Amino acid sequence: MAAASGPNMAKVKTRPGPATHIRNGEYSAATRALALGSYFISGCMAINASQFLGAPLYLINENWYNSWIAFTKQSWGLLTTSMTQCWAPTVVRVSGHKSIRGELLRTIDGNLLSNFPERMILIANHQIYTDWLYLWWIGYTNGMHGRIYVVLKESLRRIPVIGWGMQFSQFIFLKRNWEADKDKLAAHLQKLNDAVAPMWLMLFPEGTNLHPDTRKGSKKWADKNKIPDMQHQLLPRSKGLQFCIQQLRRTVPYVYDCTIAYEGVPTGEYASEIFTINAAYFGGKPPKSVNMYWRRFDIWSIPVDNARDFDNWLRARWLEKDQLLDNYQKTGRFPADTGVDELPNGRKRRGAGYIETEIKPNKWYEYLQIFVPVGMLAFVLYMFYGGLPKQFMKDVGQRAVEQSQLEGPENLEQLINSAPRIVEVDSTNASTVGAPSRIKITNQTPAAAKKAIKKLGPRQSGVRNPKSKAKSVAGQAVKTSGKPRKLNAKSAADAKPPKLDAKPEVDAVSKPPAISHRATNRSAGEAPKNLETKHETNASRVKVAAPTKLKSVSNPKKLSTRNVGSKASGPPVAPNISLKSPPKLAGKSIKGKGVPVNEKENIPPKKLEIKSKPNDHHTMKQGMPSK
Repeated sequence: MAAASGPNMAKVKTRPGPATHIRNGEYSAATRALALGSYFISGCMAINASQFLGAPLYLINENWYNSWIAFTKQSWGLLTTSMTQCWAPTVVRVSGHKSIRGELLRTIDGNLLSNFPERMILIANHQIYTDWLYLWWIGYTNGMHGRIYVVLKESLRRIPVIGWGMQFSQFIFLKRNWEADKDKLAAHLQKLNDAVAPMWLMLFPEGTNLHPDTRKGSKKWADKNKIPDMQHQLLPRSKGLQFCIQQLRRTVPYVYDCTIAYEGVPTGEYASEIFTINAAYFGGKPPKSVNMYWRRFDIWSIPVDNARDFDNWLRARWLEKDQLLDNYQKTGRFPADTGVDELPNGRKRRGAGYIETEIKPNKWYEYLQIFVPVGMLAFVLYMFYGGLPKQFMKDVGQRAVEQSQLEGPENLEQLINSAPRIVEVDSTNASTVGAPSRIKITNQTPAAAKKAIKKLGPRQSGVRNPKSKAKSVAGQAVKTSGKPRKLNAKSAADAKPPKLDAKPEVDAVSKPPAISHRATNRSAGEAPKNLETKHETNASRVKVAAPTKLKSVSNPKKLSTRNVGSKASGPPVAPNISLKSPPKLAGKSIKGKGVPVNEKENIPPKKLEIKSKPNDHHTMKQGMPSK
């Protein structure tokens, strides 16, 4: 049976409703759950991050590491204390035996101030799952909330986030198998066996909380061993506690015992079924009050060297606790010490009586300690790296935009607009390679060039990687630059053909103007029929009109020319071509704003060599008139 709340609880016929029946409705329950979950998860993750940040200290100095872990455990105590204050507020009523006279104090503002020693073993009865949270708050009132070590069952270490924090906090996990747990427990206690290191070791000798199922197990064990059973708690297990006292008795002077009872539990029911975590924190129905009664035992007065004697001693203490709980059920309060001791120095030490206070931090802003390490890390990173994350995301977005703009030939309009000479290839018969029937070089408008590139596709137009502007433009367009050069009669004969400065749009490497091939359906052995070359200029470019027609000789093996000093030759890939000389140009201006030609002198045309790109199949030499 659980501890009752007091004499007035006998009038209560029904226990409080389950957590699902919340006075403020389902919307309020969802809001509470969201707020509590967000705060708890963010706090746990911040504490875990702080523990991970301090992990390298273990390799440098173990004392520094322990101090840092103590700081993170203080954050855990502040997290649970602030959570209880906001979502499960309750009153704590504390009293004690005369053995702790002078160690429970009330501050001016009514808060509890504990004056327990820095090293002790703390034992308590286990009523509900949150017993250890309230005991941790007692450590907070003593300034020891960063030095508490808890013995827990092995399964709790596997809980995500919380279990990781418990492992960093150096909690002791046992499998409840003494043969398997003895060596592990001894190793942990050896680390805690330092006389100058503050330490509270918290144990629940019952092993689990009071519940109908565990109550039956305790009754069965009492009947088997023919010992008296408890009424308001479970029978304690002595072996683990005895081993801890044996290992720590040289550095720990006292064992403190706390008896806990909760107000609001009807007679015959169990606090663990009423004040669940869901009901207390999510449902807003915490215990009306948490009552604690404290005692102290000198460790050298405990018979730890004999297992039977220690088992009897521990069971006797539990019978006393069971009697205290029975009195609490009748009166609603534990005993309180109000005596006075006169010290040798003339000062007096008084009993505290009852001290009632709320579970809350001393200062409202103390909870910020939870997030200080992570916040400092973020501040340092910002100071050293500035807007690096912002710049990184900006660069990623810019690259994504550029990639989306260059996907496919149809998105190369910007490149086409800046290219005056465009390669256009019409491969009607794609199976015939290397022998086009018609070659045409012309200046096209951007719209026409764009249409040609769409028709060709990325492979034929030379655009294999649309992400690279330089490669796509260098294979498709070039700029011709230069100014017209005036020639007189004397220098005309020795004049050299003008150089065509071919520059690609983007690439810094000069490339010759690309040649477009318009191939019709023909056999692989036919020679080209027509060859047209036309150059147009505007105000800033030279326009040169080349011979318009070139006729092939019937016998492709012989080469003949009708113009003095003009020859034509073809590449070895195509059949040999015999080209006629161009007609003489009269004294007329070339189309547009061209260069006038001297009417009196027939200046022989000079050779102008136009070479195709390496992937073209023809190299053409044709005499052209000088300027």
